[in-house]
Amino acid sequence: MPAILVIVLFVVSFSLIFLPMVEKGFMDRKREMIRELTNSVWSIIDEYHQESRRGNLTEEMAMEMVINRVRSIRYGDESKDYFWITNMKPEMIMHPYRAELNGMDISTYTDPQGTMLFAEAVEKVSISGEGYIDYWWQWKDDSTRIVPKLSYVKGYEPWGWIVGTGIYIEDVKEEMNIIRGRLVRITLLFIILIAVIIFYITRQSLIIERRRIDAEKKLKHSRSKYKMLVEASAESTMMWLDGRLVYFNQSIIDQTGYSREELLEKRMDELFILQNDSIQDLSKSIDQSRNTEATLLTRGGRKVEVVLTISNIEINKKHGYIFIIKEVTRQLIRDKSEQMFQHELNTSLQLMNLPVKQLIRQPVNIDMDLTIIEAAEMMNRKHTELLFVTRNGREVVGLLHNEGLIARAFACKKNYDTRIFEVMRSPVPYAKENLLLFEALLLMDKEDTDYLVIKNHQSEPAGFVSKKDLLEAQQNVSLSLIRNIEKAELVSQLQSLYDKLPGILSLLLGTGSNYRNIEHISTAVSDAIATRVVELAIERTGNPPVRFAFISLGSEGRQEQTLKTDQDNAIIYHGEKSREADEYFLELSTKINSWLNDIGYKYCIGKIMASNPRWCQPVSKWKEYFRKWVENSDPESIMDTSIFFDLRHVYGDKSLVEELKTEISNITDSQAVFFTHLAHSVHRFKAVTFSEKQDSIDLKKAIMPLVGFARVYALKNNFNETNTLLRLNRIIALENINKPFVNEIIKAYEYLMLLRFRSQTAKILSNENPDNILRIDELTSIEKITLKAVLSEITEIYTQLSFDFEGTM
Repeated sequence: MPAILVIVLFVVSFSLIFLPMVEKGFMDRKREMIRELTNSVWSIIDEYHQESRRGNLTEEMAMEMVINRVRSIRYGDESKDYFWITNMKPEMIMHPYRAELNGMDISTYTDPQGTMLFAEAVEKVSISGEGYIDYWWQWKDDSTRIVPKLSYVKGYEPWGWIVGTGIYIEDVKEEMNIIRGRLVRITLLFIILIAVIIFYITRQSLIIERRRIDAEKKLKHSRSKYKMLVEASAESTMMWLDGRLVYFNQSIIDQTGYSREELLEKRMDELFILQNDSIQDLSKSIDQSRNTEATLLTRGGRKVEVVLTISNIEINKKHGYIFIIKEVTRQLIRDKSEQMFQHELNTSLQLMNLPVKQLIRQPVNIDMDLTIIEAAEMMNRKHTELLFVTRNGREVVGLLHNEGLIARAFACKKNYDTRIFEVMRSPVPYAKENLLLFEALLLMDKEDTDYLVIKNHQSEPAGFVSKKDLLEAQQNVSLSLIRNIEKAELVSQLQSLYDKLPGILSLLLGTGSNYRNIEHISTAVSDAIATRVVELAIERTGNPPVRFAFISLGSEGRQEQTLKTDQDNAIIYHGEKSREADEYFLELSTKINSWLNDIGYKYCIGKIMASNPRWCQPVSKWKEYFRKWVENSDPESIMDTSIFFDLRHVYGDKSLVEELKTEISNITDSQAVFFTHLAHSVHRFKAVTFSEKQDSIDLKKAIMPLVGFARVYALKNNFNETNTLLRLNRIIALENINKPFVNEIIKAYEYLMLLRFRSQTAKILSNENPDNILRIDELTSIEKITLKAVLSEITEIYTQLSFDFEGTM
């Protein structure tokens, strides 16, 4: 009955939810298609208008050339779909199939249903500049057949034109019927297959269960059959009777290295060590099968971490146990970590993704020239623990909290008439209102403060949050993981903590968390591990001879590190090149890169790592590198060095990184050819296409044009951000940029990165090596449609770059 109910629910859900959703998505895609096609023709009109403004053409010549060009444009399966142009009167400027309408006043023209379609188009454009209209029209070039049609129109204000195109509803219905038929057939086949599988599994389960019951009855009285069970087991298995080892299989011999004779002489405590109890105490307390962790002692002295599954048995009134021994691999550790964190993470995910503005408390202001006794009285009267110290009643110049007031006043032996500005905390620790909860807690730790003043979107103080409130509201799992990383003393501990990350990201993906929050957590964990590894390496190597900074490059530098990312890092140090500095930093970086590799961040194939002497240099040498890359650039070489322009500070002296970034900005400021080559290098990333015949696509290759696009405009406009999404959000605010296009690029980037995280996390949790390959058969129909649209949108990047840099390309 449960199986039948599941099938019925599936059919109902398919009919009432999934099919309508597919139909709506299909129709929306068609609407989007004619909108984008119309925008393309609109762009052609604008191109000729701009030519006329520049004086290359007269306006009449430009209009005539546009009319001739648009008249010949066709699309669709039969290449019979077309575009038409009217003016705002309306008069028909051009119709490829109804030439008799050209030049006519069509303000009163109606279709067979009485719709004044051209007048309606003028109304749509007058109100919103563009829109959709429904009407009846002839079938393509067949004037005898009138059918319903949906068109999209858009006005071109400089010429007072309206351009439009449309789709025939019958075409859409026919395509949808084909898709619906396929889906129904597939669903019926799926239901039949599931029914057969359920029947087979049920039948086999009954057979197996009967056999198991019979076997249990016989095994209780048959020692020989227990022996067969032990020896036939695929896992390492032992059987003990009255404290003596009586049977075991070949797997345990291979695992321990002992001979059969040696094993028979061993006691339990000679083979196994438990953390809290002895084997004898544990076995006496077992009433049923259970699992426990232990250490297996082998013949060569090697200690192997294992999980014991211990089951009670009784043969001829003798009490015994069967041990099944499984070696603990990193995959088992991941599985256990995921189970341990799942309950805690599920309860904290909602608050983890909340911005701190949800927990803001309203401030109480006090003038800086008042006395501390007046401050204490105000705190008591207003029932607040924190005061905003202001100058002239407006500008916030400091903070004063109750514990700090008492501590500073007594420590400095201040009088009651001491002015507030003498004991307040200044400068004020600020944070933006969209900062996530766990990021706020990390910032408090970094700034050594219990309070943050929150700025609103207008950069004005809106209130404050306290560490106490945040900790009480949420014991954050990701924050806990980062703090454990900061306290780790061994590389093996960092490896174990890193193994918990895929489980956390998997649960975040499962709860629908947006891509940016997932990226925040992945980057925070990655930076915390890198920072701790550098600290441990310094402890082992000794203090550095000069100031230095450990920087990340490429995807790490862009804060876009996924679970399949190799190391891209470098070291910048202060002063001139010297033998002492070279020897120290190469020794230090060798440890750093080796330990990061052990943890899970694999070596860079191209050797772009701090342990490579070329990328461990003083700041003066780095300036020389960048000057050479910029002034002697060409599209091929710039592809190899572009990741260096995504550098980001991770550990050490941040001023060295800022000094280098300032130098890069100064170098590139007057180098137009550099940006031309940088833009041209993006063209070398071949656009990834999608078709139903493909088995898979490479998501990294699909994303690279987006990354390159954002890098070009960010460097051109001296943006400090290295993250691609942050760069795109800055680009969209530029004056001379196609904002709708950049907005679509942002959505495309977020969707591809979400697929990338989801695919890699699933592979790690399935004990597979994570990569950037997305299998098409893992996607739903809607996801395939979305992916196809996203990849199609990316191809427009090359057109935009060519347009913006055409003067020098």
